[in-house]
Amino acid sequence: MFKLNKFIYPGVRIKRWITLFVLSTIVFAFGFTGILGNLVEHIRIEQINIDDFFRKIQHLKFIDFLFLFMGIAGIILALRRSYFSILTLVFPKKDKKFISRIYKEAKLRRGPKIAAIGGGIGLSTLLKGIKEYTSNLTAIVTVADDGGSSGRLRKEFNIIPPGDIRNCIVALADEEDILSKLFQYRFTEKGELKGHSFGNIFITALTKISGDFPKAIKEISKVLAIRGQVFPVSLDNIKLKAKLINGKEIFGQSNITKSKVPIESVHIIPPNCKPYELALKAIKSADVVILGPGSLYTSIIPNLLIPQVKEILENDKILKIYICNIMTQPGETDGYTVSQHIKAIFKHSSNKVIDYVIVNNGIPKESLLKKYRAEHSYIVKIDKEEVEKLGVKMICAKLIDEGEYIRHSPYLLTKIIMKIIVT
Repeated sequence: MFKLNKFIYPGVRIKRWITLFVLSTIVFAFGFTGILGNLVEHIRIEQINIDDFFRKIQHLKFIDFLFLFMGIAGIILALRRSYFSILTLVFPKKDKKFISRIYKEAKLRRGPKIAAIGGGIGLSTLLKGIKEYTSNLTAIVTVADDGGSSGRLRKEFNIIPPGDIRNCIVALADEEDILSKLFQYRFTEKGELKGHSFGNIFITALTKISGDFPKAIKEISKVLAIRGQVFPVSLDNIKLKAKLINGKEIFGQSNITKSKVPIESVHIIPPNCKPYELALKAIKSADVVILGPGSLYTSIIPNLLIPQVKEILENDKILKIYICNIMTQPGETDGYTVSQHIKAIFKHSSNKVIDYVIVNNGIPKESLLKKYRAEHSYIVKIDKEEVEKLGVKMICAKLIDEGEYIRHSPYLLTKIIMKIIVT
């Protein structure tokens, strides 16, 4: 149990700051009373005018001003250092990095309320940057994935696909934490576990133990001490259906991306699925809603096909930002321009769901472009005039993260978002 007499223990470093606070208050009082006394002595109330007032101030003693500012500086320093000393006393086993983290978290709690909607790698990339500016952050994740590890677990255990949600949780956690690396570990050896990530298996097991997927996500979020929260857009078993321009229909997210025929529209099954209430609440209370980056027809639009989500985003009081992909995606957005991405979103929802679009105008390395061209993926063309005709404001900047793949830099992207928010 914490005892107040710990404050007087040697080495606690609180007594020195209390002493500094008292001395600084006395010095401040000397300076303040000296200035006040001189003003009262030299200026009579009935004779006060602006010119005379400032002329008399110039004749005040310099030492009084010095005492005044020294006192203020000392009081601020004493209060700040006392704060950290008390934290160290309350958490004796924690290091300075931990104390600094507490201070940072206090600042992050005053950040804007942001809801980021999407899925896949794009959403998790975005979260890595935004978490450095605010902890009032909610990731709303699509649940239509039916491929890879998530698809196998979804089919075998009848649960919501955990992959995209896992990626978002890890993105909001401490990247240096060994637990984060563990959750992203993927089994590569032959056998039943090949292709599965540890995080997906852990989420599945915890869901079965608790009997509740949201509860499992909440507990994992606590374990990883994430900034913000992660919610599925719905708890229903959603499947995707795409109608191609040739009239053919394709079922399943993984099959849609393999199609070589352009997509006419996408739909969710069941069409009347219920949204997750906490996700809706987070969107309603957000100052800013961000769509993307991510697969247009399989990660972003499915969330907007839920009527309640679309209705909330039509509210003019919420700032809506869409982050357009850097590259076209084979099977989904072949040959698409920026305006065509926006038109597809408007077609499936409403022309009120986007206020700003953020577009990359940086050019990736030729070696990377060559690699992507081999897979029929090209830079999304910027057609500013067409975008403006849609009533959307475009913000262009170099946003590429130079690495193995052509992706957005989460930190460059977040800087642009924060500039839009404070404008």
